[in-house]
Amino acid sequence: MIRQHAEHSAADVTERELRELVATAGRVLYQQGLVDYLGHCSARVPGTERVIIKPKHSPRVMSPAALSADDMVVIDLDGNLLEGSDSPPSERFIHTEIYRARPDVLSVVHTHQRAATLLGVIGADLLPVLHVPAVLTDGGAVAAWPCPLLVTSPELGRKLAATLGGGKLCHLQGHGIVSVAADVPRAAVSAIALEQLADANLTILQTGRSPRIISPAELDGLRDSVASIGGRWAYYVQQLEGEVRPC
Repeated sequence: MIRQHAEHSAADVTERELRELVATAGRVLYQQGLVDYLGHCSARVPGTERVIIKPKHSPRVMSPAALSADDMVVIDLDGNLLEGSDSPPSERFIHTEIYRARPDVLSVVHTHQRAATLLGVIGADLLPVLHVPAVLTDGGAVAAWPCPLLVTSPELGRKLAATLGGGKLCHLQGHGIVSVAADVPRAAVSAIALEQLADANLTILQTGRSPRIISPAELDGLRDSVASIGGRWAYYVQQLEGEVRPC
């Protein structure tokens, strides 16, 4: 059984447990429809330059739903493969350059989730119109990087990291999104919340009506009352029960 660590300090999680969390996050994001055979989650081993990440898609490495902790690979901050029998993803520099620029970040999620990507394509604001998703996305605070290119070089990774700045979420316009956090569950749950909020915004735009926006004061009050990341992560992991699990 996979242990849950959303309420633990990231420094307390072992490398084996990080492998399990990264693999589980891939299955959660797949089950939520945010990734298919593309997209990846990673975790930096605290106090090191080791990054655990889903391997590159190939005839052997397909759906994240079929990958286990043992399938994850380890790279360094230069993107070099340190451990694993498969190649790292070509867009590993999304992860490595964010980690290099942000010592506070210990997990990065990259997806091509539909609603958030489309909202970024049209340049619409992510309005805080739903209570919990708005809290989990810091009131809809999302940076926008106007570049559809695959992030296959350190230079592009540095540009993306600069656009993200000190934030937690970024649109890669015409491409996808990035969610960063101090642990894997938080990065994954934030990506899910971003999609929920983006979907609501797209629906509202289609009505032509002006929505009621949740105020900063209301968001501050909500932050003290919404369920913890740990509880939400446990819920999403529970949705995996009954599905085919990797060997």
